[in-house]
Parts: sequence; C-alpha cells; structure tokens
Amino acid sequence: MVTTLIAITVAVFVLQQVLNVFFPGVGGRENGFMSEWFALSGQNFQELKVWTLFSYGLLHSTAGFYHILGNMLGLFFIGRIVEPLIGRERFLGLYLAGTLAGGLVYLLFHFNGSGPVVGASAAIMGILAFFCLLYPERPVTLLLFFIIPITLKPKWIFWGSLALSIGGILLYELPGNSQVAHSAHLGGLFAGILYFRYFHNRAPAFFASGSARTTIEQPAWFKRRKKTEPHISYKVNRSNRDELQSEVDRILDKINASGFGSLTDGEKLTLDRAKDILSR
Repeated sequence: MVTTLIAITVAVFVLQQVLNVFFPGVGGRENGFMSEWFALSGQNFQELKVWTLFSYGLLHSTAGFYHILGNMLGLFFIGRIVEPLIGRERFLGLYLAGTLAGGLVYLLFHFNGSGPVVGASAAIMGILAFFCLLYPERPVTLLLFFIIPITLKPKWIFWGSLALSIGGILLYELPGNSQVAHSAHLGGLFAGILYFRYFHNRAPAFFASGSARTTIEQPAWFKRRKKTEPHISYKVNRSNRDELQSEVDRILDKINASGFGSLTDGEKLTLDRAKDILSR
C-alpha cells in the first residue's frame, strides 16, 4: 500500500506539472484546474465539493520538489514500518483518516477563507502519531537536514510535533504569516491518536511504560512460558495433523494479508497450541 500511495501521488504531481507547462494560467501562472476542483478550501467546500476532503492529499505545490519529496520520504520510511503491523487495508484506513481529519481541522480555522490547502502532510502526521504511540520508548535516529544524526524516543517526537502544530497555528497560521497548514498537521495527529486508541487491537494506555507488542516483535504467545506459571492442559480440535496444518496455513495467510492484530482469540490460541504439536 505504501508503494501504491507513493506511485499515485507522484503520478498526480506529474499531471500537475504537465498542465502547468502545456496549459498555463493567465500570465504564465500555474494551471488552476487541479486546485479549483481537487484542492481543499472553505470556498470549495461551500460549493459542495466534498471530495476535496480527501483529494487535497494527492496534490502538492508545483513551485518546487521539496513539498512532495518530504512527504513521500516520510510515507516511505514510516509507512514501511507501520503497514506490516496492521495490514494493507487498515494502513489505508489510517492514511485516509489522517487526510480527512486534517482537512476537517483546517476547515475549522479557514471555513470562510479562500486559500486552498494541498499535500499529504496530514496523512503522514497520522501515521507518525500512530507509530510514536505504538513504540514510545524505542530510540530512533533521524537525519537533521539529511546530514546530522539525532537519536530520540518517539514519544518526544510526538510531543514535539504536537507542540509545533499548536504553536504554528497560533503564531503563524492564524495571523497569516505562514504558508504551512499547521491545522491540517494537528488534525492528522488527532487521527493517529484516535486510530491507536479505538481501532488498534490490544492498544495499551496512552504512552504506557514499555513498548506495545506487535507482530514485528516476538509475540507473547510465542515466547516460552515461565516455570512459575501453572500448567494449562489443552486439546486441539483437529482430527489429524493435515487438518491442523491446513488451519495454520490459513491463519498465516490472514496474518500476511491483514496483520497479526486481525486474528481472533481462537486463531491465536490455535497457533499457540499448533506450535508444540507440529514440532513433534
């Protein structure tokens, strides 16, 4: 899904550039078709162009390449970690939720304004927030200005992003001193928080101590039981090893398609029990 989203976004950016070159606006300015019909603004929304709540995330500034480059790098590096944890469909849902929430918060501050907003930044912020909540204590190394390595814990990245978004709204966006849609970034962060809190299976408390367990780490059911734990007897409801192996294969296919979090308690128990039986 990460690759698909990057390909679609880059293709739309190329289309924007082609329209600017072959069908420039008045005075040689950029072609206004894409902004008029697909960028998000209070005016477009009042004209019932409700699809712009999602389509704006596919557009980027054509004045340079830094806008789309920064967003696509963020999508690639963070998305390739998050997608295997929750699966393609849920990752797309998180991406769209970040886009939608970012658009709604932007409209909250600019409903009567005419300035449009474009970019995938809100969706990226949603994925970033989800990752930071999932692994609050895991150190990550960032390259400041693509040169200087800085190691931080994700929880500080989250709080820093939240503070920058709120401060940017109050100090720059509302006074009209910035072209950055900090309100959309804030909406994306909210989407990541809500997705983690209400839709991600087995979500721990907000910034609980320790990292949340996910499929990228060794699951609890796969770890060796402590000797102090009471012995639990069980019997797998399968007539033979072939049927058990078929059921395990089906569950593994489901993990590959939708992530470990999509399994039911019964399927997790089946894997736990089959691990011992099939290894004999």
